[in-house]
Amino acid sequence: MPLSPRAVAAVLAPQTDEREINLLTITHPQWAEPLRLSTDPTVWLRNDPDTGTPMYGTISRGMTFEYVPIAPVLPDSREDSPPSGKVSISNVSRLVSPYLLTIEDEYPRVTVEVVLASQPDIVDQAWPEMELTNSSIDANNAEATIAMNTAEKEPLPWLRFVPAYFPNLF
Repeated sequence: MPLSPRAVAAVLAPQTDEREINLLTITHPQWAEPLRLSTDPTVWLRNDPDTGTPMYGTISRGMTFEYVPIAPVLPDSREDSPPSGKVSISNVSRLVSPYLLTIEDEYPRVTVEVVLASQPDIVDQAWPEMELTNSSIDANNAEATIAMNTAEKEPLPWLRFVPAYFPNLF
């Protein structure tokens, strides 16, 4: 999916107030609601009820994405392997840790979207339904690999090329 003309102009401009925002939506069958994260503190959302610290995030298409310090490496597009990227989340708190610790044998699904700060309701680029794999959590960071493992999901062909099924082939 190519970038929109607005996004290309923002990327190529020598100086601009426009910025790209990465939005991550992480879902899992065991979770009651998805985890929505943003790489930009676009707007003030509320104060934390326990600590009173202000919480920021991005509102896009009516959904609230919580801001956490994320360093994403967007999925690549190599010919020899499926798309994969990496997400590093700093200062892991009560927002992210409980979700990642409940993962058992099924990987969470991740949708990565790129929007511009001036118009967060318009998605410029998206990578839907990727899998969050190889996550590791310590006291300060959580790192996870996101990949599109479609080859593992494809069924093997049950039909083989044998003379009984394809007599004209032999």
